[in-house]
Amino acid sequence: MKKIKPQTSKYALLLSPLFLGVSLATSAQDQALEMEEVLVTGVRAAQASAINKKRAAVSIVDAISAEDIGKLPDATITDSLQRVTGVQIRRSAGEGGLLNLRGSAQVLTTLNGESYLGANSITTVQPNFADIPSQLFSGVELAKSQTAAHTPGGITGIVDLATYRPFSFEDGLTLSGAAQLSTGAESSEADPSINGLLNWKGDRVGFLVSLSHSNANLANYYAGITGGGDSAGWSGFAGEDWAWGDIPEDSPLYGDFVADGGLDLNNDGDVGDTFWAYQGHAAYNRFVERERSGVNVSFQAEFGHGFELLAEVLHTAMDEHDRVMGIYHSDKWSRWGWFVPSHFRNTGDIADDRELSTVQTYTGNGRRVGTYSSVQATESESTNINLALNYDNGGPLRGSVRFVTADASQERLNSYMGFDLADGNQWGVAVQNYPSGAGATNPNGYAGYPVLTVDYRGSNPAWSGFENNANLDVLGNSIDGVAGQSIGAYLENVASYNLGALTSENNFQRGADLEVLRADGEWQFSEGFISSVDFGLRFSSRRVDNNEFDLLSPLGPNGCGVKWKATDVTLSDASCNWQDPNNPDIFYTALEPTPLSSLDGVLRVSDFGSTEGIPAVWLIDPAKMDRVELYHQNLYPGTYRSANPGRSYEVDFDERSYFAQANFHRNALRGNIGLRLWQADLSVLQNDVGSGNPYGAAETDLGDIKTDKSFTKVLPFLNLSFDVSGDLMLRSGVSKTTSPLDLNQWGGGLSVSYALDSVAGSPTEGQFIVVSASSNGNPNLEPWSAWNFDLSVEKYIGQASLFSAAVFYIDIDSFVVAGTVPMDLPDQDGVVRRTIAVNTSVQGDGATLKGLELSAKFDFSDYVDDGWLSYFGSDVNYTYSPSDSGAKSINGEALPLNDNSENLVNLVGWFQAGPWQARLAYNYRSERLVALNQTWGEGALWQEPTAFVDASLTYDINDNFAIFASASNLSAEKERYYLEYPDQFVWQFEYEPRYTLGIRGRF
Repeated sequence: MKKIKPQTSKYALLLSPLFLGVSLATSAQDQALEMEEVLVTGVRAAQASAINKKRAAVSIVDAISAEDIGKLPDATITDSLQRVTGVQIRRSAGEGGLLNLRGSAQVLTTLNGESYLGANSITTVQPNFADIPSQLFSGVELAKSQTAAHTPGGITGIVDLATYRPFSFEDGLTLSGAAQLSTGAESSEADPSINGLLNWKGDRVGFLVSLSHSNANLANYYAGITGGGDSAGWSGFAGEDWAWGDIPEDSPLYGDFVADGGLDLNNDGDVGDTFWAYQGHAAYNRFVERERSGVNVSFQAEFGHGFELLAEVLHTAMDEHDRVMGIYHSDKWSRWGWFVPSHFRNTGDIADDRELSTVQTYTGNGRRVGTYSSVQATESESTNINLALNYDNGGPLRGSVRFVTADASQERLNSYMGFDLADGNQWGVAVQNYPSGAGATNPNGYAGYPVLTVDYRGSNPAWSGFENNANLDVLGNSIDGVAGQSIGAYLENVASYNLGALTSENNFQRGADLEVLRADGEWQFSEGFISSVDFGLRFSSRRVDNNEFDLLSPLGPNGCGVKWKATDVTLSDASCNWQDPNNPDIFYTALEPTPLSSLDGVLRVSDFGSTEGIPAVWLIDPAKMDRVELYHQNLYPGTYRSANPGRSYEVDFDERSYFAQANFHRNALRGNIGLRLWQADLSVLQNDVGSGNPYGAAETDLGDIKTDKSFTKVLPFLNLSFDVSGDLMLRSGVSKTTSPLDLNQWGGGLSVSYALDSVAGSPTEGQFIVVSASSNGNPNLEPWSAWNFDLSVEKYIGQASLFSAAVFYIDIDSFVVAGTVPMDLPDQDGVVRRTIAVNTSVQGDGATLKGLELSAKFDFSDYVDDGWLSYFGSDVNYTYSPSDSGAKSINGEALPLNDNSENLVNLVGWFQAGPWQARLAYNYRSERLVALNQTWGEGALWQEPTAFVDASLTYDINDNFAIFASASNLSAEKERYYLEYPDQFVWQFEYEPRYTLGIRGRF
């Protein structure tokens, strides 16, 4: 696949005198930005500023404002936005990252009114602000009912990020800055953060520079199924009549359940039941380190005769290291029936053609107990440049010409090391062949099938059974000639551990370029019902290049490219192998026996968050692998990047749009009606792939597949506002909206996962077989489109007080959902033997979002002149947002749209008196649907409700300096997930409370 090459701007050539000589009007977003900006200080003034923006807007909007220069009210932009009605967020390592609006992730992000290209959203539409320093922004505005003049995109709304601009400040020089230290209850690091702003404003010229740099170490513990965290693809249904095989009645572990035709695990007299099963269970210590940097530079100049030039650059960068140290117990993809359901519940529903029981406690004898270390190293960077020439000479004609160019890149490399305590006989590799001769894979490892119990019933997952004998056979009997020893004893002894696998896979390097040219005009009328007419045109071009790759190491005299350097990978494939020169029947193994103790960075870890019962285990400090490629090359010289063609693609997306909008005003009524013609050309370049290559290497690239499509949509807009009594306002809006898909939903290809078949007697025993797959890309999918209906009432009851209520109804006639489809896929040897449920994107239609938003902002000084009550205020809101995706659960109940919570509650109380300010905030989000068809085409993945509590305190030493402290996640909240039923726990993320102390200055 070809790489993106730098492009000469096709739109820059259009910046001709034809445009510059004509007075053009600014867009609706720019008009909003041109309203007088007041540099607010304090929580009271920030609330008043947000209310003023809402009141002045033509359509239905909400806003948040910085409490001081460089100080949005929460740790991240996303955390602040969760306080707005209708906004639902998702956290990453405890920090706000992804968000949706009114239940939809199809939300457009703009920067100062025009498209924004972020490094975390190169291939996606959903806003993700994890990489953006919040200190660079003065506020955020959310447009919930759109106008024809808005930048097109976004089904349920637009999030507009506002940076500081020179003319927003007082004349002369303004300096501000802050320094702070943060720490976590678990991480205990002293994380520094600094930011500063310099602004100079003259009579006609202004210049601004704003800088930010921070470092954070964040706890993010995990407990649940192996392979979890994103999807539950490593789950299955274990039927009583087949999953346990032929078990004799004298089996100590399973004998009590033996019945005619299988096992009767629930003692109901038959073998017609099935139990939710997992391939393995894991718990890990996980810390995420993020280093963020950002700079915003802005220049404004007035040239006279109504012309103003604006030039600004926003650059952000983030380096992230996600480090994991964990333990797991699994059966290595050999049996679904490798456990006894110690606690279970019969649901009465049917799954996999059997009566389904959920399982709360698993007691299993998986063949593999091991530990592992991994690191995910990500570098993200984006630059957005805006050039605008605005015209307003006080006459009837106003306008602007604007050019935006942006680029973003993100690179991620993963490294994984797994350590076995088993001796390898459990999957047929107790003794392997090496150039030095035959040798034991792990001579100090256990020889049996350890029995452990994992109990998910309580608030904390609990493991037990480490005193059990690890040297029992698969039926629970003693193994002749092998002394008994507990699995706990093996875990305690570092000599029991052997390196089982080293790999680097699912890496990517992606980049994007964006160019936008737009011209907007407004003609104002001095009389009549029509007060003005807006018009404009916009051209944009976006190109994305997504290259995914694995690291392969050349092994043997033939230089065979090997991804899985593992003790169970034998280099015997006919296409490339490593053969004993003296015996053609002997092939060498990819990874020689390597005791854990011989490696650099050995650690003993006992901290697995709230997960109970796990003893201390041995592994490698994952920070040793931070420089992933260098680490692999040091161990395996010549390691190189090998493209994964099935997951690499290019997408070009060009848009053209034209709009006209009439703004009207008569007495108490004002509004606008407009029409936008939106056209887009999509070009997708994918790779046609063949069968998989040996030793984990990706499929063969058979050539390119190019798909071209075009879309045209006519989008009408109507917004009405009626000022009933000066402080009571009614608003309504009707609009047709559209949004492109995530680009990987158009461009992504097929990705297949394999595992070694270690089932004795299986036709593919000892071979790598296909176990799961995903296929994200389908260039024939249609963009999202929807009709939006909004109605709101707003009661302004003071300078910083407001009560509002809004109802919305969104009829989505085209959307995309996550699902599965069955596909016959080949094993790694190219032979098709099995059908796999492939995770993919499918076209949906007929979904609805509807809801109610209630908001009450109170500054009690608006009601009382003095006294203790005048020092307090609040911001309380509730959102009710039911939805229907058209999909059904296992029991036939209707399912909502993905990522939508039906209930949202925000409670914020604040205090401001003299030099003191304080704020306490509570956020509740009800359960949300994560994905459909998680287990063999059935079962929905859900997240349980969450509740987060944050607090902050500020003391103004004088007019120039203030000290502040804050605490986030005081409730030590966890994110818990389940499959279909709340008692079918699947995994959890556990975040830490964090505390900050700092000083801020302004001159």
